[in-house]
Amino acid sequence: MSTESLTYKELAKRLNIKLTSARRTVMRKKWQRIKGNDGETRVLVPLVALDSHNDSHNDSRNDSQIRELQAKVDALNELLSSERQRADICEKRVVSAEADRDRWYAEANKPLFKRLFG
Repeated sequence: MSTESLTYKELAKRLNIKLTSARRTVMRKKWQRIKGNDGETRVLVPLVALDSHNDSHNDSRNDSQIRELQAKVDALNELLSSERQRADICEKRVVSAEADRDRWYAEANKPLFKRLFG
């Protein structure tokens, strides 16, 4: 199995995780650690682990999710547009009905003589 020698800091940066998480990952996966002459501990990380982590954050996967969400947003925008048109039509009907009501109310409150003989 091919490995790459990384410090904990380098590993954390490559995996895009915190330093403490990198240390825990090394312990959990039981990767081999080597104390260097410079005093830094280096970890032999299998390339498979680095490759699989990069694949999980693949842009094409995110792009497909973005396209899917954009399609949903577009569908919702169409629905919103049609509902706004429907609301405008209903508002016009309400205004017309209120005008009719006001005319009939005014006519009903006229004295009888004016209603009959104008």
